Amino acid sequence: MEDFTALTNEELKNRLAYLKEELQDVENERSFIFKQSGMHVSSSKISMQMEEFDTEIKRLKSQIDACCEAMTSGQA
Repeated sequence: MEDFTALTNEELKNRLAYLKEELQDVENERSFIFKQSGMHVSSSKISMQMEEFDTEIKRLKSQIDACCEAMTSGQA
């Protein structure tokens, strides 16, 4: 987990914007892959990919929460 306590308020805002953009990208990619009906891929491979996406989404959301907490706590 990233340590946000050493960042300035401006750095926190920039990091938060970056994390939100990354989250949106991962969610879009997950949605796109999941909706592919023309591809013939084994269900175990799709399941594994979905788990990877879900893990990455969870990690990004956790970092977003930590960044927001650092911003509101005034530690910056």
